[in-house]
Amino acid sequence: MTAVHVGVGARRGVPADEVVALVRATLAESGGTVVALATVEAKAAEPGLVGAARRLGVALHTFSARELAAVRVPGGGSAVVREAVGTPSVAEAAALLAAGPGAQLLVGKRKSAPPGRPSRATCAVASATGHHGTARARPSVIVVPPPSGPATARPRRCTAPQGDLVTTPPALLIAGHGDRDDGGAQALRALLAAVAECCPEVPAAAGFTGRAPSALPLAEAVDDLAARGATEIVTVPLISEGPARRGPAAELTAATARHAGLSFVRGQAPDGHPLLLGAWERQLDAALGGGGARRPRDRARTTVLLVGGGSGDPYANAEVARAARLLWEGRGLAGVETAFLSYAAPDVPAGLERCRVLGAAVPGPDAPGRIVVLPCFPLPGEEHERLRLQTEGWSAAHPESEVACAEPVGAAPEVADAVVARYREAVRAAEDHRVAVR
Repeated sequence: MTAVHVGVGARRGVPADEVVALVRATLAESGGTVVALATVEAKAAEPGLVGAARRLGVALHTFSARELAAVRVPGGGSAVVREAVGTPSVAEAAALLAAGPGAQLLVGKRKSAPPGRPSRATCAVASATGHHGTARARPSVIVVPPPSGPATARPRRCTAPQGDLVTTPPALLIAGHGDRDDGGAQALRALLAAVAECCPEVPAAAGFTGRAPSALPLAEAVDDLAARGATEIVTVPLISEGPARRGPAAELTAATARHAGLSFVRGQAPDGHPLLLGAWERQLDAALGGGGARRPRDRARTTVLLVGGGSGDPYANAEVARAARLLWEGRGLAGVETAFLSYAAPDVPAGLERCRVLGAAVPGPDAPGRIVVLPCFPLPGEEHERLRLQTEGWSAAHPESEVACAEPVGAAPEVADAVVARYREAVRAAEDHRVAVR
């Protein structure tokens, strides 16, 4: 029987039962045996998709929004989907990419039809018709444990899809910004341990960059990876870099002088990655105290200011804006605005003022009267202290506004997932570059 790949799209909170029912109904049209599900990276941790893959006994492949957006699909896809996840097509594009070069759609996008409620899942089916043409995009793969496995086990993430030649992957260097705070160092160690659990096959180390003395210097982390045999290292900074923020470039340049043959690939910071949405929502509830934002009316009175580090790379800043849109969707908040600590506009006081003005424009007793400042960057330390001081300064000048500053998410599992996702993106980009110059 023909092996087929099923691309799936999903709204937040979709039940696994709904996804499984849709996949099975669509396979009845196409025929064939499903060998994998595929979706966009932003949905990699969606419980309904992970549960559906487990129920079907297949792996869940994920592709970046940029890879999916490059795939031509019938009708060109949806502008609404593009705004939400960065690609006009998820189900059809993911099915075609997962099936490989020469793939064709057997069944176009289908929507679920649960009785009595709106559809929250889509799928499409594709099969490979050949193995010629351009190189296949390399998906991230979540190998889902079978139903008999432990219910609490986290999905195992791999750097190579099944069937690929397994080689030693590049090492991963997690670069925190300079911090003398013991809490920041403990959080960075915990994050490194979570990443090592997530990807045990990837050599990984972590350290702080910057001029401030640190218990975890980045230079020592590089030396550790070199001593373990690493020749190529992917660096993932935990906060976006800008002219006002010293990145790891100086340490990495010095390391190439100490270790002949060592090369570095620069990854993007995870501070705007959609995988962090669940962790941000927890911090939002904690900042409001006692689950106060869980009631629909309270959420409707709350505006969130999502704050990124700020970067000279407009695409990195745009990731924060996209994450803000995804955080707002379906959570009942009055709004989610963005600001940046440095270099990019708007800054934190301007962002807070925009939240205040937007709330004041809504009449009635249920008008948004509460602002939560939510940091994108994951670790506590000097960046969060700057954010807290700026928030308190603005709040003192506007006593009529209720303002709370949320804590960073720390070494939450979602942060480890986002770091690994940025690592994979950098590895794929480096591979694509090497192919292009051959």
